[in-house]
Amino acid sequence: MSFAPFSIRAITSATRPLTSRIASQTARRFESTTRVSRTKVVDRELPPAPKSRKPVIIGGALVGAAVWAGVLGYAMNYQRLSSSIVNGTLFMVRYDPRIIELVGDQVDYADSTPWISGSVNHLKGKVDIGFDVTGKSGERARVHFESVRSGHNWNTIEFTVTRLSDKKVVDIGHHELSEKGGPVVAGIA
Repeated sequence: MSFAPFSIRAITSATRPLTSRIASQTARRFESTTRVSRTKVVDRELPPAPKSRKPVIIGGALVGAAVWAGVLGYAMNYQRLSSSIVNGTLFMVRYDPRIIELVGDQVDYADSTPWISGSVNHLKGKVDIGFDVTGKSGERARVHFESVRSGHNWNTIEFTVTRLSDKKVVDIGHHELSEKGGPVVAGIA
């Protein structure tokens, strides 16, 4: 007597319906592939050729170049805005009594994201920048600062503030600037 849970006879009788079902499905598939199909041929023109992708590629390249130029311009403006020369120039403009009289108290950049035009080139020793400021009175003025380095000292060529409404110009003066961009006051850098 064997204690096997399944007998051979039980296993073979259970698999017979499964094998006969697989065999009948395979036979049906084979019959469906061997049937002769009658294809109708329709005489008509070919569909049009696909449109050229050249305009899409050119358009994408132009958009990419425009985005690249915009990001590069923003990055360069941010670099100028973060410069010690621009910060020193704005400091001088903020606290000069003539500028406060010209545009009002609380002088600051005219726009929330100011655009600093010109260039700040410490390596060559040339600075030529311009930006707009406004005061409490709402008057806008254009600050223009130009300076060159000779040796270790920066010499101011032009430092003016022009009110845009009536073109009144205030010359802040020719101050010697320290290496950090601030004015040299009484020989103290």
